[in-house]
Amino acid sequence: MVFDHEQLCKDIHSSLTSDPIASAQLPTPTQPHWSLDSDGFLRLDGRIYVPNSSDLQLQILQYKHDHPLSGHFGQNRTLELV
Repeated sequence: MVFDHEQLCKDIHSSLTSDPIASAQLPTPTQPHWSLDSDGFLRLDGRIYVPNSSDLQLQILQYKHDHPLSGHFGQNRTLELV
């Protein structure tokens, strides 16, 4: 299974403005749990915020869950990998 990391980053960036949650925090986050990193990713509590546009969240979950090297160590481990 091949995953295009560069394309994923582009997709995340391009979908931020159309996401109502993300657009409320752009261009400068106003809530304390939100930040914008040097690469332009919007972060919530230090984690990259992924809008559910174009099934981005599902793509990431499937990659981490279904990848042959990840195995299946249970729900909590899968969420930790994501």
